[in-house]
Amino acid sequence: MEPKRVSESEVVMCQSMLPPDANLMGNVHGGTIMKLVDTAAGVASTKHARGFTVTAHVDNMSFLSPVHVGNLVTVKASVNDVGRTSLEVGVRVEAEDILTGEVRHISSAYLVFVA
Repeated sequence: MEPKRVSESEVVMCQSMLPPDANLMGNVHGGTIMKLVDTAAGVASTKHARGFTVTAHVDNMSFLSPVHVGNLVTVKASVNDVGRTSLEVGVRVEAEDILTGEVRHISSAYLVFVA
């Protein structure tokens, strides 16, 4: 794969968290966050490769703080490293309380994709 600037494949996604995304206590399921992470990372890797890529490995995904119904979740993904047939994508997830404006870093992950 050809070298590219990070900005050429950077992805930012935002989504409001709704009751179907959460448990009875209003905490968003970790799987909901993981799906957003995989989606954003997959788009970043596909933009970089200019072809189809698939998730090979999710490395060190951490959940630092709960996300609640009503929060706006922002997922930022960018390609960190490129090999001959694989890419590493770093992802940062933040949750914003849209009533107070408080933004919290809630998760980070590194994913490896193969082309």
